[in-house]
Amino acid sequence: MKKINYVRITPLMLAFFLMTVPVSKAQFDDFDFFNAGIEDGMELFIPYVTPWVNAFGTDLNGGWFNTARPHKLGGFDITFTTSVTLIPEQDRSMDLNDMSFNNLTLLNPGGNTLAPTVAGSTTPGPDLLYEDAGSGVEIASFASPQGSGLHYFPAPMIQAGVGLPYSTEIIGRFFPKTKIPNTDARLGLWGIGVKHSVLQYFKTLDKTPMDVSVFGGFTKLSSSVGIIVQPVDGGDNLTDYNLTDFQDQSVEVTTQGYNISLIVSTTLPVINVYGSLGYSSSQTDILIDGPIPIPFYRPDIDISAPVVTDDDVHEIPLMEIKNKSGLRTTIGTRLKLAAITIHADYTYAKYSVFTGGIGVSIR
Repeated sequence: MKKINYVRITPLMLAFFLMTVPVSKAQFDDFDFFNAGIEDGMELFIPYVTPWVNAFGTDLNGGWFNTARPHKLGGFDITFTTSVTLIPEQDRSMDLNDMSFNNLTLLNPGGNTLAPTVAGSTTPGPDLLYEDAGSGVEIASFASPQGSGLHYFPAPMIQAGVGLPYSTEIIGRFFPKTKIPNTDARLGLWGIGVKHSVLQYFKTLDKTPMDVSVFGGFTKLSSSVGIIVQPVDGGDNLTDYNLTDFQDQSVEVTTQGYNISLIVSTTLPVINVYGSLGYSSSQTDILIDGPIPIPFYRPDIDISAPVVTDDDVHEIPLMEIKNKSGLRTTIGTRLKLAAITIHADYTYAKYSVFTGGIGVSIR
């Protein structure tokens, strides 16, 4: 039985799409997620990558604020933050018994059925067997993918806030879609948030050293990278396609995050404490764009090599991953020295987050 080379997506590639910091210490073997066809590939790929997708969506929803008090009219800040999301133990593995495969089965169904997710162990998971559904012929076997060993996911962010009338502040995040040097990848991000003080409506509390605000924010990141996946047999069996049809392929990843929070903070001159209670949600769409040839073993002809015909060229469906959503509680502290601010906070949620940052804040 043979190893099959189909559409190859490595965890390092995915990490780059999601705008993480370099994770060069992680060691991966290439894994061909579409070894046994599109349906089985998506069944395996989505739960495998979901923990990092969840973590990145959580990162996008963090770092929006470090005080409840909006800037005065015309006041502003520029702040750099880094959020690091922790991936819980239960999301570092996936049970292959829970998956509905068409062509794949466990080589040893009575043994271990837990395989690492991308955030799990660097040891490959249980062996999978690829059988032809019609004839039952065993075509290939291979280990399920190994993880990265990274149980956390960092994401840097830079943003600016400007004070508006009525104790309101608008916050913007923006990075134009830019080609990454020495790569075929492009990445862009934008986000907008609004913070509005509610304590102004309670005049009896107006002189207290605290503020209370409501906040809403949205962030969207888009990234893409070109890929080349050509027929392994050179297209000899194709009549409707030629090799030039496989030169405009790409992987595109879009992540959107939403955050609604109630923020409370003290307003002392130098050191302050802030906290929030809110709700966040995010979604990631992964699209492998362009015609993709999926080699098909035909046991009735020859199982020594895959064959690609026009029927084996596919447009892989959009993979939509709804990330973890729910309540999040944040507690943090902020130090202000003249115009310089330094802050750090911890967010308790399904995926908890540590955030730290430094900025310049005027009025």
